[in-house]
Amino acid sequence: MVNIDSKVTLDTLQNRNKHYILIGNLRKEIKRLEDQQCTVLFNWVKAYVGINGNEMADRLAKEMATEDKGVLVCDKIPKQTLIAEGKEKEITKWQEQWTSSTKGAVSKLFFPHIKERMETTVPISAEFTAMVTGHGLTRSYFHRFKIIPNSTCPCFLNEEQTIKHIILSCTQLENERKILRSAIVRAGDTWPPLFEQLIKKHIKTFTQFVRSVDFSTL
Repeated sequence: MVNIDSKVTLDTLQNRNKHYILIGNLRKEIKRLEDQQCTVLFNWVKAYVGINGNEMADRLAKEMATEDKGVLVCDKIPKQTLIAEGKEKEITKWQEQWTSSTKGAVSKLFFPHIKERMETTVPISAEFTAMVTGHGLTRSYFHRFKIIPNSTCPCFLNEEQTIKHIILSCTQLENERKILRSAIVRAGDTWPPLFEQLIKKHIKTFTQFVRSVDFSTL
């Protein structure tokens, strides 16, 4: 009978799809003992409950962790751990590049954090893409590429027709904005919202707002 306080180890031993070095060695040892007609049983116990063997293992582990010199028991890192650490480092590097870049100003308002963007499912459409990137459909964009003579929105405010203007102030979208604002306030947030919150917390309502905007009339 083997007492063990690690449920993860027990679960991994039973999962033949997991091929960690230490787990593989443990399986081989179990097989060797079984070939000698030994019965190997594992019993899960709570950690730190006064079991002598468990407390001894904890003490020895602490001694090994603080010992300046000792025998290296295992120097192999699981492949999954290396992959996870590599991804984390790449995301960190990507975030640094994204934060320092002078491009993508509109997209940064909606997606300031790379990791959160990767974990968020967003609808794919020409209108939604234009709204969260600032590329296309707005007069400020068309004017920048000299497709139209000026970037002024035809609404009463006489402001440049940017993404911020469309979401927050264009008088031609008062009804559509009222629906969006009411939904956000009902959810316990304030108006105007941070644009990243439109994606993180109000993606469904914001998507409906985007679909309701008729860019051909703006």
